[in-house]
Amino acid sequence: MPSLKPSLKTKKSKPLLAWDKLSDEQLLQLRVRSLGLRIEGSVLESRIAQLHQEMKEKGLLFKPPCYLADEWLCPDRVPIIGIPFYLAHSRLTALEKKMMLEAEGATEA
Repeated sequence: MPSLKPSLKTKKSKPLLAWDKLSDEQLLQLRVRSLGLRIEGSVLESRIAQLHQEMKEKGLLFKPPCYLADEWLCPDRVPIIGIPFYLAHSRLTALEKKMMLEAEGATEA
């Protein structure tokens, strides 16, 4: 039975060359999976590490695994955190803000 625990390493898709330089209209025509997004190497990596450290400081030993998703979510009865994919790259965060007038999770409190 496959593990439900995703790691920070995900199946690597070949990213489209310089997709972050495309116009908004061109970018919106692409499939998310073709962007080659990853948590590793993005601003999310340090934020997840900070979450895990803060949990440890509070005496919580559990480190919830995180993965990129369409939106913020925690599947029912599965201890993992889905983080919106647009937070993995500043170009996508900017597009989300432009389209939705905000990008939930884009700023630190």
